[in-house]
Amino acid sequence: MEGYFDLRYTGNWTASNVIEFYDVAQALIGFERIISLTTHLLLNGEVLTQSPSARGFRLVALPAQEGSWKWTVGLALGIGQTLHAFGTAPPDTAFGWLTKSAVEYVIQETLGFTPNFDETLGAQIERYRGSAPARQIPKDLSIERFDSLIEKTESGVKALHRPIVKSASASAAQFGYRSAGTSVNLDVYANAETFEFIDETVTSEDFSKYCGVVSSYNANTFRGRLFIGDEQRTIPFELAENVRSPKTIQKITASLSDNANSRARNVSSNMLVCFEALRNETKSGRLKGLFVTSLVD
Repeated sequence: MEGYFDLRYTGNWTASNVIEFYDVAQALIGFERIISLTTHLLLNGEVLTQSPSARGFRLVALPAQEGSWKWTVGLALGIGQTLHAFGTAPPDTAFGWLTKSAVEYVIQETLGFTPNFDETLGAQIERYRGSAPARQIPKDLSIERFDSLIEKTESGVKALHRPIVKSASASAAQFGYRSAGTSVNLDVYANAETFEFIDETVTSEDFSKYCGVVSSYNANTFRGRLFIGDEQRTIPFELAENVRSPKTIQKITASLSDNANSRARNVSSNMLVCFEALRNETKSGRLKGLFVTSLVD
C-alpha cells in the first residue's frame, strides 16, 4: 500500500462507537469519490466525472475501527491496468504523500479554507517531479485543473456531512493519513459550520464592484476564480449569459495568462480585471462567490 486515508467521526452517537448506517454509507461514497478522482488526476492528467472510470490504482476498504467511529481506505497503485498483488511490490510512499496533499487541498478549497496553491500543493508537485520519482506525473497539474476537479468532487465533500447534519449521529469529522510508519492529521475538518458554507447560499440584491487577478478560468462552464486583495483569497465567479462576450473573455484570459507568467517568475501580477457582480454568501455573510453581470473598465 502506498498509504492509508482515515475518516473519523466524533461526538454524539460515535462516543459509543456507533453511527447512523444510511448517512455513513453516503459519506463513504463521497469519501471514495474525492480520493478516486483526485488520484486519477495525479496519475493520468484527466478530470473524471465518475469514479468507476478511474484507472491505474485501487482503493481498498479496511474494517471499521472503534475510537469514536473510524474508517480506513488503502491506496494501492498498479502498473498500467494491472494492480500489484498486495505485498509483492514496494510501496511508492512519495506518491502516496503527494496524493494526501492533493486530497487535503481539494477538501480545503471546497470548504472555504482557501490554501495557497503555489505554496502548498503546487510546491509539492514540483518537489515530487524533481525527486527522481518512481513514476512520472502529467505536466498539466495546474491550479486550473484542480479547480475543475473541485467542481466534480464538491458533491462528495457535501456527502461527508450527512452523519453530522441529517441524523446528528456525529458532530464532526476529521481526516488522517499514514504511510511508512508516519501518521498525520489533514489540516481540515467538517462540522455544521462547514456544511453551511457548502450547502446554503444567499444572493445579494445589490451589485458591487470587485477587482482582482484571474487565477483560473474554464471556457466550457464560464466559471473561474479571482484573487481579490481585500479578501486575501481566491473567490469563484460565474459569468452571466449577457457578459459572455469576446471582449470579456479576452480580458479574463489575458489576466489569467499574465498571472501564470508572473507566478513562474515569482512576482505578482498587476493585470487586474474588474467586475460588477452579485454576492453569493453564506447565511453568516461570508463571501462564497460572484455572479458577474458586467465588466468594468
